Amino acid sequence: MKPNEGRLQTAEHILSRIIERKVSDARVVIAKFKEESGLLEMTTETDLREELDLNEIQDRVCEIIRKELPVHKSTKKREEAEKEVALSNIPRFVQDVRIVEIEDFDKRPCRDPHVNNTKEIGNFKILSLKRVGNNRYRFTFQVE
Repeated sequence: MKPNEGRLQTAEHILSRIIERKVSDARVVIAKFKEESGLLEMTTETDLREELDLNEIQDRVCEIIRKELPVHKSTKKREEAEKEVALSNIPRFVQDVRIVEIEDFDKRPCRDPHVNNTKEIGNFKILSLKRVGNNRYRFTFQVE
């Protein structure tokens, strides 16, 4: 695991949930992580460059991080997991689904590493937002 991977992964969950709540048809397409930064691509009919105030979104992510919310990880059989989270992006052959829950904020399937508490993320910053295709937008961000 890369040193910042769990921090970036958990920050991506927070960023995604905030955008999904603000823009009802926004959906995560892909998330990738490098040593120092993360990339999140989402699809939506809404032009996120016009709809979102990046400073406001960044401040909201930082607010959630400062709440020091516990992050729970569990593995459930597919039948049980689909009662709790959307599994449309999880291949049907996957029968043991790992669920990551940021307490009282977000819950979704994810196999990657995460922190145990949002306070471990540190400072969060959105570096850019670009349109990268028809109805597809890319956020780059970092944690410090």
